[in-house]
Amino acid sequence: MTSKFKLPPHTARSEQRPASREEFSNDAGMVHSQQPPRPLKPVRLNIDLTPDFHERVKRRAADLRLTGAQYVRELISKDLQDQILE
Repeated sequence: MTSKFKLPPHTARSEQRPASREEFSNDAGMVHSQQPPRPLKPVRLNIDLTPDFHERVKRRAADLRLTGAQYVRELISKDLQDQILE
């Protein structure tokens, strides 16, 4: 049976071949997209608070016209910035 499609056999170019087994395994399964990279997705942090402490956080955030999450993020940012300056 002969095929009507005359496709040449696929041969990889030498410059596209991985240099080592490690390079091949590190890159295995990775799709190289032509689309621009997406911005990093925020990571969620869960903390346990007592109901009283949670209420105090919410009140202080409201006094500052912030959400609870914004208030906590600002506190963490300030603390980390203070550590950098030390």
